[in-house]
Amino acid sequence: MPHIFELVRYHVIILSRCILLLYGPVVFAQTTNLAVISTASSEKQVINQLNKLINAKKYKQAYALANQTVMDFGGEPNFDYLMGLAALETQAYQVAMFAFERAVIAQPKWQQARFQLAKAYFYAGNLAAARLELEKVQKEAKAPELIALIAKFISQIDNAALNKKRQIINVVAFSSGFDSNINSGTQADSIFLEQLGTEIPLSDESREINDTPFNLSYQGQYQQPIDQNSLVIAQLGLYRTAFSNTSEFNRNLADVTAKYQGTLGEMVYQLGVFYRPMILDGEHLRDQFGIQTNWSLPIDATWSISWQAGLGNTKSKIDPALDLQDVYVSFSGQCRDGPWRHSMTLNVTDIEAAQKQTEHRNHHFYRLDLASEYSLSSTQQLKVGLQLQKSNYNAIDPTFLIIRDDTFWRASVGWRYFQNDSMIWNLQYRHSEKMSNGDIYAYSRDELIIGLTKQF
Repeated sequence: MPHIFELVRYHVIILSRCILLLYGPVVFAQTTNLAVISTASSEKQVINQLNKLINAKKYKQAYALANQTVMDFGGEPNFDYLMGLAALETQAYQVAMFAFERAVIAQPKWQQARFQLAKAYFYAGNLAAARLELEKVQKEAKAPELIALIAKFISQIDNAALNKKRQIINVVAFSSGFDSNINSGTQADSIFLEQLGTEIPLSDESREINDTPFNLSYQGQYQQPIDQNSLVIAQLGLYRTAFSNTSEFNRNLADVTAKYQGTLGEMVYQLGVFYRPMILDGEHLRDQFGIQTNWSLPIDATWSISWQAGLGNTKSKIDPALDLQDVYVSFSGQCRDGPWRHSMTLNVTDIEAAQKQTEHRNHHFYRLDLASEYSLSSTQQLKVGLQLQKSNYNAIDPTFLIIRDDTFWRASVGWRYFQNDSMIWNLQYRHSEKMSNGDIYAYSRDELIIGLTKQF
C-alpha cells in the first residue's frame, strides 16, 4: 500500500505541474512578480541545500528535505534527480524510481539520470527495465569510461537475473577414439638401476599400451539463490572410462562439490569444498578432498581476470605412504576480440608427502595453459591449446637414485559443432610429451577423440 500511495502521489505532482504549465498564465494571471521571484529563489535554495547534503553524504537528511518539499518542486528535473540520489542511498528504491522517471521524462537525453534510473530499477528487482534503460544509454554513450561501466553493469544484471532463478542443469557426454598410451607408460623395454648396477626388464603395465577408450560422463548442477547477489551451488560429476582390450585400467571417478557464491562490488567469488573418490579396476584406489575459492573480476567489455586458491588432501586406500597434501594458487586472464576468445592460466602447486619416508615425492608443480577459440559461424568453433608443466622435486628418489626433474607439454586442436542449443559434437586431437631424467617417467602420447555432449 505505501508504494501505491507514493505512485499516486507522484503522478498527481506531475499532473499538477502539467496543469500549471498549460493553464498557469490564465488561471494565475494576477500572480505578482514578487511571488514568482520568491518561489524561484526558494527552489534554488532547496536544490543547493540538497546538493550540499548529498556531497557530504548526509543522504538521510537529504531524503527528508526532498520529501518535505516534493509537493512544491517535484517535476523539476534537477530536484527530482537529487531526490532520486538521496532515495537510492537510503534504499527507498521505489521513490528513487519515480524521481528518476520524472527527470528523464523532462529531459530524455540526460544520460546520467537514465543511468541512475537503471540502478533504481536494478535494486528494486526490475532487472528487465534496468537493462532496457542501460541499453538506451549505451546507444548514446561516447566516453570509454561510461561504455565500460555500462558493460559491467549489464553483466551484473545478467548475473543477478540468473541468480534469481533456481536452476537444475544436467549434462551427459559420450566420447571414444584412439589413445596411443592409455597408462602414460614408457617406450623402453627396461631401465637401469644404479643400486643394482643392472638393467631391469619392465612389466607390460609399465610400458605404453594403446587402446580404444570409451568415456561416459554425467555432470549435474543445482543452484539455489539466497538473495539477489548470492546463491549456493551443488555439483555432482560421475566419470566412467573403459577400454576395449585392457580392463585393468578401467576407472570410475566422482566429483562432489558444494559452493557459496557472492559478490563484492563488481567481483564475483566462490567458496567451496570438494570430495573426489577414484575406483580403478573395481578397487577403491584413493580419495581426494579439500577446500577451494575462486574470484573473478571483469575489467571491461573485452577483458576479465580471475584467481583461485585451494588446499587438498589425497588419501590412498592401498598404502598410507602414498598420501599427499597440496596447496595451490592460479591466475587467469580472458580476452574476447570479435570471433576470437583467448585465455591464459598459470598454476603453482606445492605437493608434499604425508609421511617422512616418502618425502622424495615432495615437489613444486608449475603449469601454464594457453587457449584460443575462433567462431567460424554461429554453429561451428575451432579451438587450439598448449599446456606446459614443470615439476621440481626436492629429494633423491631411493629407487633410481636421482632427484627427479620432469617437463611436460601438450598441444591440442579441436572442432565443435553446435547442432542446437543443447547438443554439441566434439572432435579433438592431442599430442603429449613428457621428458624426465628418470627414463621410466618419460613418455609420448597421441589421442584422437570424437564425442557428443547433451544438456537437458
